Amino acid sequence: MTAVVLAGDFPSTGILQATLAYRVGLDGGDEACAAFIDHVAYALGQRGAVLVVYPSWKGERARRMVRLARSALLTDRVAGVPLDVPPLALSLIADQLAFASGYARPGVLASLAGRLSESVYAGAWVNSVARMEHIKTGLGAHVSSYLPGNAFSVSAGPRPAVHRITASKPVPEPAVRPADPVLMLFGHENGDVEWLQHRLRPVIGAVSVTAVAAQPMSAQYWGTRKYAEFVAFSGHPQALQSLLAGSPYRPCGWCGEPTALPECPFCLMVQPGPEAAPAPGPPAGPSRPPAPRPGQAGPVQAEPARPPSAQPPPSGPAHQDLEAPPTRPQPSPPAGERSPQWPRALDRRDPHAATPVQAEEELAAPTRREPVLAAPVGPPHGAEGDGSGRRDDRTRVQNPPSSWGKAAPPDARPADAAVPAAEPADAPEPADAETDAAEPPPSEPPPSEGTSSIGHILNGGAEPPAGPPRRTAPDDDWPRAGTVGFRPRQPR
Repeated sequence: MTAVVLAGDFPSTGILQATLAYRVGLDGGDEACAAFIDHVAYALGQRGAVLVVYPSWKGERARRMVRLARSALLTDRVAGVPLDVPPLALSLIADQLAFASGYARPGVLASLAGRLSESVYAGAWVNSVARMEHIKTGLGAHVSSYLPGNAFSVSAGPRPAVHRITASKPVPEPAVRPADPVLMLFGHENGDVEWLQHRLRPVIGAVSVTAVAAQPMSAQYWGTRKYAEFVAFSGHPQALQSLLAGSPYRPCGWCGEPTALPECPFCLMVQPGPEAAPAPGPPAGPSRPPAPRPGQAGPVQAEPARPPSAQPPPSGPAHQDLEAPPTRPQPSPPAGERSPQWPRALDRRDPHAATPVQAEEELAAPTRREPVLAAPVGPPHGAEGDGSGRRDDRTRVQNPPSSWGKAAPPDARPADAAVPAAEPADAPEPADAETDAAEPPPSEPPPSEGTSSIGHILNGGAEPPAGPPRRTAPDDDWPRAGTVGFRPRQPR
């Protein structure tokens, strides 16, 4: 159990007579300090914990007394609880805490004090607010206080307000209305009791109004000697229990005392704030593979298959050379055998060298082979007459310009002759080829004697009729990747 001590001159209201809070005065010198420490020491021996309740609007001396008692008794089981309520409401709340002390732990009881101050409706009728210090008052109300016949309704507590009483609006709307049944206590000193009975009571719905003795500190609090103080609270049997169950309590991280205050009233340790609810995550979707550890290869993701093109590939001589060479479908290997796979070459190859697929197609025996026309004959690529010049019959020969007039005789090699294999990609080229590549292209040589044009050979010796000029096609670009151009070599 916890002993509740009310520090100050606040006599009991007499409503709860079974259990009352200890009242200890603070007026005086050293005798008052010694008396306070003796009362706290006695209550601490009887209950094990002491809760000192005092008004925050006059709490400087009470705070010093609490610190002195903790130091003199060498204990942290003495806690001070300041409340910002009028004297009549403070006396009532102290008795309510004493009543609930047998059912709640000390930390829970200290948290209940703040909840009780928010659940009661306290105020007063006063004739002037000119000297009111504990409740914020506007300039208009201050000026109106000097006019004769004026009166004010003042509400205190968590939502203080000042209302000038008029014939059109004699009572303001209450900021807090306690749960039914509502009980009201009042004490006055030259105040308007008729206003409490006939004006205020119907508004708050009080079922009973009880007059009690005026509090000695009321005149100081309200700033006038003409006042009628009141406090309304709930008389429901479960009112205290609902307040106890409505607060979130957590054990203190230092002393373990459960409390709902931002600071533990006993060990004075600041408590952590309430834990925020986790933010809702994104909607559940396909799970991603875990990230690979250092030194491990991540999972290989298969590339999505590309849909087949809806349009057929373009055909024609201009597009056949730009496309990749066609590949022959490989027959499926028999069971138990594995089809050979071409190894991937890591080195750079010559773009003019034949690929394995091209070499395989050329080595296959064709059913029919068309004659290949040679390029115009000029000076040999090597020395004259030594036959060192080499041709690669695998390349397609371009039609020479019409200005040459005559062409070399067709190749005398039979159609079924074997095609020489392609030179390796990394074979070094002769120095003469590099020199020729660096030199500018020479002008077209005149046609040699003894040669005839291609049209003369193909037409049986007759010259074809002259037709319209031929338009330049993309195939006429000379030279082009994948072809070998033959040109005369200039003598050095």
